[in-house]
Amino acid sequence: MSIAGNPLISVIMPAWNESDRLLATIHSIAETRSMDVELEVVIVDDASTDGCCSNLIEEVSASTIPGLSVKVVRLHERVGVYRTRNQGAAHASGEILFITDAHVRFCKNWDRYVFDHIQKDRILAATITDEVSGFKGYGCNLMVPFMGTRWNLALPAELARVQIAACPGTVLYKELFQRIGGYDEGMILYAAGEPEFSVRAWLSGAEIVSVPALEVLHRFKQKDERRQFLDGMRPFMIHNRLRFGLLYLNDLAILQMIRHFATIYSEQAQEAFSMVENSDVWQRRDFLENSLVHPFAWFIDQFKLKNQVGQEIPT
Repeated sequence: MSIAGNPLISVIMPAWNESDRLLATIHSIAETRSMDVELEVVIVDDASTDGCCSNLIEEVSASTIPGLSVKVVRLHERVGVYRTRNQGAAHASGEILFITDAHVRFCKNWDRYVFDHIQKDRILAATITDEVSGFKGYGCNLMVPFMGTRWNLALPAELARVQIAACPGTVLYKELFQRIGGYDEGMILYAAGEPEFSVRAWLSGAEIVSVPALEVLHRFKQKDERRQFLDGMRPFMIHNRLRFGLLYLNDLAILQMIRHFATIYSEQAQEAFSMVENSDVWQRRDFLENSLVHPFAWFIDQFKLKNQVGQEIPT
């Protein structure tokens, strides 16, 4: 099943030092299909140092999996998951993009769930699961004005609207991805890119819905591994959340956000503030205000958002 000789689905997968997981992920995605669909996996090697993509095409070819092709896009410097996903989408041949991670397993019949529910202006949010803990997340909710996220833990109805599609399971037409504008390349390395993209999708006139049966088994970092990772990413995470808030919040909410980060992360916040100051955030805000279908206040009203302590969000 293909269109004009091109794969119908392109799986977009950033990879940074994934040598012990990447091939197994590709096999899982290819072998759990239930339809005669041509599948393309686009790996964007984010300047890995472990050689994870060096022989990947040869290794996949040796597996002789029917209907599967692999592209590897190699970057010379590390740019983070958001720019790598944009690179993957730019190199994708498929009409549909399945954006995921390099350390996942897909459920059986995942392709049928995609075809059953995909629409021109709709993003599918896959269920993200953890085999070890039994955790299941059905998309995320936005925390305003601190611009973080919380998982939806309650099983939703099929095609229930969700605020945010999680990074290992975001599915949409390539044309919609391009119309939304891809991920914000002003986001540095990690954090806030997925919620900003999802908010921008809603404000662009698209919708995001949960497909509970479409499950992606994700390898979550263990506690110590996660702490070490987050400590190294903290200034970038603060920068990205600040950028997210500055793009959409009004003055009062911005002040609340800045006060929060300056109080909680006093040392790292100074570095993050400097990065924001030297960025294009205000030009980007002007562009969004003049191009989006809805203002951010519309998003707050649609989902009846309150702040972290249940108060009204200033609009």
